[in-house]
Amino acid sequence: MGLIGQTISLFLTVLYVLLLARVLISWFRPRYKTSRNGWFFSLEELTWRATEPMLAPIRRILPQSGMIDFAPLILFFLLRVLQSLVLSIFR
Repeated sequence: MGLIGQTISLFLTVLYVLLLARVLISWFRPRYKTSRNGWFFSLEELTWRATEPMLAPIRRILPQSGMIDFAPLILFFLLRVLQSLVLSIFR
């Protein structure tokens, strides 16, 4: 696989990990935010800024489902499909 294929695959893997981190942070977020300067909140902001531009259009398309957000699940699927396509094209 060429350098372009590896770079795209690495980028998609990083997006996948950031999305997974965002989901886990949303589950285990401290109930009361005492300080906005901690490393946890910086990580939360990083994952939000990196993934929200991809999640927002999916949320607009999906119907409301109450408290459960299915947009990350769909984005996980789309990222894996895209990575499979990249790997098959550049092999």
